Amino acid sequence: MKSRSNFPQLLWPLALAVSWSIPLGLTAGHVSRTESSAWAQAAPMPLESGIQRQVSSPPPAALVEWLSQQVAAANRRDLPGVMAGYSPDFRHRDGLDREEVEGAIRKLWSSHPELTYSAQILSWRQVGPEIVADILSQVEGSQSSVRGDFQVEASALVRNRYRPDPANPGQLLLIDQEVLREASTLTSGSAPPTVTLNLPEVVKPGSTYSLQAIVAEPLTHSLLLGAVAEQPVAGAGYPEVTSFALEPLQAGGIFLQADAPQEPRSEWISVMLVNQTGITLESRRLIVSDRLALEGSLAIPTVP
Repeated sequence: MKSRSNFPQLLWPLALAVSWSIPLGLTAGHVSRTESSAWAQAAPMPLESGIQRQVSSPPPAALVEWLSQQVAAANRRDLPGVMAGYSPDFRHRDGLDREEVEGAIRKLWSSHPELTYSAQILSWRQVGPEIVADILSQVEGSQSSVRGDFQVEASALVRNRYRPDPANPGQLLLIDQEVLREASTLTSGSAPPTVTLNLPEVVKPGSTYSLQAIVAEPLTHSLLLGAVAEQPVAGAGYPEVTSFALEPLQAGGIFLQADAPQEPRSEWISVMLVNQTGITLESRRLIVSDRLALEGSLAIPTVP
């Protein structure tokens, strides 16, 4: 089975992440406990334009304004408005530059005309003249194909670095971005499988990790098919087509041990589950690194 992936780029407009063919495709993302529950948080404080704040100290007005403008521009499909917040020297840790991000967003919106974006500022700090902020972005919408209509949801936690705009010091420009977490869900059908995907967020090179994709519905006499695919994240070369060799499942899901690559890198881990009434595709970003989740630039903030 082949499906076209556009998930990673779903979140790009908010400088969220460059992962689903961005935002929500058939290749992407990653979380450790149970997906959405892994990101369970206290109720955030509402801000304007779909932005929410979850930090104890108020973020700088320039940061709130930057994110507000990004959300508003993305929701009205204003590509120049989105790119106005990026520095000409912008670099993404996955290897993308400003021009490549712009092209990916344009391609995404041409095939996903109905997407809704929102974002939260989780934490921030001042580093000299620059601001480093951890931002959680979310997108919801639909995707149409020859196979029918799909509902898509995606989340990305990114660490953004900003610098004052030389032409307007009161405004910020995004200069650097690193993805800390990324997840997407694609569903289709009248009753697609309800799936809980358990994966580590960060693993060491050459280590063994477990993957559990647990289906909530009992098998009874229904047929359940499943498959797992992994693909490296390779800069601008995000794969757009992923093949799934579906096999009948005897248990209520997929349970396996996998070996991480020997070299540090990021991978998309995708699980597809199909029953007689629908399809569910769960995708996560797996970071393979010598640094653990609580060390170095991969440190993930604790949400109060």
